Amino acid sequence: MFGRDRPLSASPGAFYRPATGGPVVESAQMRIRVALPTAVVWILAASSSALAQRTDVIVLFNGDRVTCEIRSYSAGRLSVKTDIASDISVKWNRIVSITSSKQFEIETADGFVHYGTLAPSDPPGKLRVVSEAETEDLDFLSVVRISPMFESFWRRWQGSVNLGFNYTQANDYVQFTFSGDADFRRPSFELAVSLSVFFTSQANVPSNQRASFLTQYEKFLADRWLVIGFGGIDRNIQLGLDWRYSLGGAYGRDLVNTNQTRLTTAAGLVGMHEEPVTGSSTNDLAAIVAAQFSHFTYDFPKVTFGASLSVIPYLTQSGRVRVSFNASAKREIARDFYLTLTIFDDFDNRDPSTGQPKNDWGPTLALGYTF
Repeated sequence: MFGRDRPLSASPGAFYRPATGGPVVESAQMRIRVALPTAVVWILAASSSALAQRTDVIVLFNGDRVTCEIRSYSAGRLSVKTDIASDISVKWNRIVSITSSKQFEIETADGFVHYGTLAPSDPPGKLRVVSEAETEDLDFLSVVRISPMFESFWRRWQGSVNLGFNYTQANDYVQFTFSGDADFRRPSFELAVSLSVFFTSQANVPSNQRASFLTQYEKFLADRWLVIGFGGIDRNIQLGLDWRYSLGGAYGRDLVNTNQTRLTTAAGLVGMHEEPVTGSSTNDLAAIVAAQFSHFTYDFPKVTFGASLSVIPYLTQSGRVRVSFNASAKREIARDFYLTLTIFDDFDNRDPSTGQPKNDWGPTLALGYTF
């Protein structure tokens, strides 16, 4: 392959060792003279190939033009790679034109997905999507997500990790929190995983241990409808729960889906296996009604608000109901770093260990990083 099947030199015998030692030096010099220009050509070719990727052009409202490689767009920021500043994020409401010869998947607020290259509109102010079948001009604010069609598997993952720690010497109080989430998005579905751990310890007081792991699959249907499948593992010593294993499904709809706000509701069924701290384990079936809300601001510091509510009435235990609520606010403090304040509240009107109503709530403050 490329020079291994035949000599690079024009002299057929240059790479063969002769009977005498003299020509070996000349042969080595010949190889160096040939190899150096060849290596330079390969380096220049590789550099040209890398530079050729920076062919996308975005035009800002003040007339500035940025030549770059478009990575993705979501949450109000267009992620691009440039030769000078490496990866940067451009505020979506500052862009009036995008040009790219690459193929993209463009999702709009009405739930439709468009495919094609991007071209400047006339006059500027629209996102023009060009395909073999037609050319469409989309309002910038109607676009909620953009991703290259041939983007690698790993680059489609987005997520964050959060870590918090608190210690009070007076009462020997220790609090530790960790949470992380990641999601893989395609036009027809989304796969998400999340993990959270909350632990407190205090002298002469029983420790509080909370942990939750959830994996969720969403299949997008027409008119913003979706089918959801999920499975999870939970632990909450404060509520008398050693372990809970859940598996369920739901049918839902995005009531609001814009480039800044999303509100989703869903209802379905969930099967559970519960192991209390004290007592016998049980297998249960329950209904679930849930809602999830998220909203973010464009400008720095970027602030993201989120909230989720789940109501789970048991079908196999008459009268038992669980309610789970979470609210969070994230404030950007530097690129990819932010502070997050979270308030959680879990209520069970029939503790699996004692059968009594129990409530567990509290705030957490953590430092987070997005990727």
